[in-house]
Amino acid sequence: MGNRFKRARPLWRGLELLFAGTLFMGIGTAALADGTQRGAEIFAANCAACHGTAGWPDPDSALVRSLGVVPADFSDALFNSREGESEWKLVVTHGGAALGFSDKMPAFGESLSEDDIDSVLTYIKTLGGQHDYPDGSLNLFLPIRTKKAFPEDEWVWKQRYSEQDGDNPWKNTLEYEFRLGQRWQGILEVNYTKKGDRSDFGHFEPGFKYVLSHDKKAGRIYTLGVQAGVPLNSDANWEFLPYLAVGKIINDEWIFQGSGRLKLDLEDSDHSGAEFAGIVHWVHTPWPRRVFPGLELVAEVPFERGSGSQKEDAIQWSLLPQARIGLTQRGHVALNVGVELPLNERDRYDWRAYVYLIWDFADGGFFEAW
Repeated sequence: MGNRFKRARPLWRGLELLFAGTLFMGIGTAALADGTQRGAEIFAANCAACHGTAGWPDPDSALVRSLGVVPADFSDALFNSREGESEWKLVVTHGGAALGFSDKMPAFGESLSEDDIDSVLTYIKTLGGQHDYPDGSLNLFLPIRTKKAFPEDEWVWKQRYSEQDGDNPWKNTLEYEFRLGQRWQGILEVNYTKKGDRSDFGHFEPGFKYVLSHDKKAGRIYTLGVQAGVPLNSDANWEFLPYLAVGKIINDEWIFQGSGRLKLDLEDSDHSGAEFAGIVHWVHTPWPRRVFPGLELVAEVPFERGSGSQKEDAIQWSLLPQARIGLTQRGHVALNVGVELPLNERDRYDWRAYVYLIWDFADGGFFEAW
């Protein structure tokens, strides 16, 4: 009998674990349901009159017509996914006018508790239905050298000045990014360089990127991208530029992004190489949020290093402190400024200065909300 009892103990232990797991799952599901239910109740009492009971505002209703503006449609999956709850929380707490939206959107920061606002935002996120758009919380800041993983709708004007012996080249790049479906983004990019008395267009770089994986709860996103370098002058060569990018929310104060890219010269392999970059941004700044500092580390690996006294280091390191500066109330027009300092192979350049002008046109017109 003792042996039978010993043999039965694993069975009883398994049943205990199964029961405990089922109990905790039930408690967790009930808590989630209670939270969603609370959010639904708050939405019905405070939001549904304008935004509609299902998150879709009726433009023909007397109330909506009286507003003079159609409220946000939360049932639109793309719109629902563009921003994370933290961005919407600012609008709900401080009102639409605080971020350059309509003053018809009232502030609820005094009438609703923070928990109530969190609950209603969680519920609003469910109104977009099932979809595969990456959540806007994974839309991290555009770095200077690191490739961004999140697909965007934006224009970016990039300027780079290099202080070095000789000509001190100035490079300008205009980039247009546009979303295609739920996971794709198209890229159109052209660059122009002034070096001494000579100025030329360098490359036209069309391409795309595709979100391989995204997880809102884990706070991470992985993306594959590729661009082709089409030469625009007789000195430029055809290039193939594939890359992998990752974004990760570390906690409420820090985010990380990293990328690895190949630069393959299809006409002269001696000019090919690889580039690895990573950046951390500090994002915990008080409202109204304007400046977000970051520190970026870049490693360039030339495939052809030369020989003898001219042989280059296997890895060329540089450090790039930078800051994202929001220019508008909602931050959809912003600057990213930074200075790149070589850590070795310092004959490449003394320093480089970068200024990026970013316009996220999906969040509003360029001249809105200044």
